[in-house]
Amino acid sequence: MPDRKIVDVSVAIEQDAGDVTGGTILAHIEPKHGKPKTRVAQSAERKPDWSPGDFEIRRALLDRLKAAHRREPDTAFFEELGLCRGQVRADVAVVNGALHGYEIKSDRDSLRRLGAQVAHYGRVFDRATLVVGPKYVAAAEELLPHWWEIQVAEVATSGAVLLRRRRPSRKNPDRNARSLVEMLWLQDAVELVEARGGARGYRGRPRRFVWDRVCELYALDEIASAVRLQLKSRSARRAQ
Repeated sequence: MPDRKIVDVSVAIEQDAGDVTGGTILAHIEPKHGKPKTRVAQSAERKPDWSPGDFEIRRALLDRLKAAHRREPDTAFFEELGLCRGQVRADVAVVNGALHGYEIKSDRDSLRRLGAQVAHYGRVFDRATLVVGPKYVAAAEELLPHWWEIQVAEVATSGAVLLRRRRPSRKNPDRNARSLVEMLWLQDAVELVEARGGARGYRGRPRRFVWDRVCELYALDEIASAVRLQLKSRSARRAQ
C-alpha cells in the first residue's frame, strides 16, 4: 500500500434559518503517487429526534419575550390568563400598550380546541400568536384568521428550542367591548362607573349589570386601556 498523508480536513455544514441540520467531514487524502482522493465520513452531528412539548416551548417563549421587553418596566407577563369568564385561558399574555395573547400547540397536542380558542382570543386581544410544532403548520395557516401571527417551534442540533416566525402579526379588527370588560374585577368596574357619575342604582348589583353599564359609558379603546391598567396593577401586586 502506498504511503499516504492527510493534508486538509474541513467540515461542510448545511444551515436552514440559523439551525444546523447536519454535516459531513471531508478529508482530502494525498497518496505518495497520483491524484488526491477525497474520503467522505458522516458527521456525528444530527438533529435531535424529539419534539418539544408545551413546557419546553413555553420556557423558550417566555425567555424570548422577557428579553425583548427587558427595558420596559411597565410590561407585564401572565400565564394561563382567563378569558371570557374562564371559558378559555391564554397560555401566555403580554400586557403593555397592547394586549398580546400566545397560544401554544406542540406536536404532542391536538388542534381540537383551537377553533374555540381563536374565537375567544379574537374578542379581547389586540394581537395574537400561535406557537406551533412543525406538524401543525399547514393546518394552522388554513385555520387562523389573517391577523394571527404564526411561530414554529423547532429543535436545534444543540437541543435548544428555536422559535421561527412563519407569519407576522396584524392588529385585530374585531375586539368586543363586553368581553374586555369581563376581564375587570367587579370593584374595578364599579370604580369606572362611579368615575362617569353613573353608579346610582348599580352599587351592589350583580356584576353583569355593572359590566353592561361600563359598556354604555365608555368607548372600546377606553375599556381596553382600563383593562391593561388593571392587569398591570395585579401583576405589580403579585410581584411584591
